[in-house]
This record gives sequence, structure tokens and C-alpha cells, in this order.
Amino acid sequence: MSERPLPLKGGENKSHRNTVIAGVGNRLLGDEGVGLHVIDNLSQIPMPSNVDVVDCGCDLLSLISHLNKPQKIIVIDAVRAGGKPGEIYRLDYNELKTRGIEMQSSHQVRATDALGLLKQIYPVLADCEIIIIGIEPKAIELSPELSKEITESITDAVRLILEEIS
Repeated sequence: MSERPLPLKGGENKSHRNTVIAGVGNRLLGDEGVGLHVIDNLSQIPMPSNVDVVDCGCDLLSLISHLNKPQKIIVIDAVRAGGKPGEIYRLDYNELKTRGIEMQSSHQVRATDALGLLKQIYPVLADCEIIIIGIEPKAIELSPELSKEITESITDAVRLILEEIS
């Protein structure tokens, strides 16, 4: 995991929060689909009752039907931040623009734009913590397969998300 983005917060009890974990991506564009593959893995793990795991496909705006006063949203997506393929980042939504980090844009609406729009039209998100778990892609091309580097990073991404909700 890279030290460039924000480190994990430690020691906080987050179990009382309502949390939505949302995977975003396109399974037909290789590493661009990594968010959905992480969600597939998370779906196999029993989650606390206050955690909702959502496959948003290419449309993060579909998340709106899952927003019931969330206090935390975790979005998993391909993120280009200049690291090695498979590198995992933990980013605060509010810092994305200041860091010049690009979330992949093969979605119907770019993930950062969708999050901004959701925050504007859904007042309950004003105080919601939004975390991006980004994985540096290797190849975004027409392919249903993830690259080896991305496949190998999925377990670490799942572990990071489980730490976020514990």
C-alpha cells in the first residue's frame, strides 16, 4: 500500500455508524472493473447489520437508493495516482481535487462528479465521511479479465475495507 495517500485512521470505534460500501467499474474494460471484483469478494463475507455492500456497476448515482442516513460511504474504484499497478490508496473525498488524483471515467458519470452531485442533492450527506479505496490500474482495455497485479491486490483491498468498518 502506498504512503502517498492518507494513512488508515487507527483506534476509532466506527461500529455505531451506518456505512455503505460501493463498488464502481466496468467489468468489460479490464482493470477498470476492479471495484466490482472487490465487491464480489466482500459479498462473500458476513457484514455487520449497519453495513450495506452495493455493486453500482458503471453508475455511482444508483447509490442514491441505498442512502438511508449514512455516516460513512466507502467507494472502491480504479484510481490513477501515479503509482505502480495494483497499488492501493485510501483517500478522503474532500482531498481528491487538491491532490490531482484521477478516478477512471468510463462510468456514465465520473465517480467524483457523481459523489459531488449526491452531496448537493441529498442533504443527509453533508456530514457523511466519504472514503475512496482506489487501486492503480495497469490496463484499461476491452477485456473481461483483470491484470495479474490488480488480481493480487484484491485481498489487500478487502482487508483495508474490513479495517475501515471495524
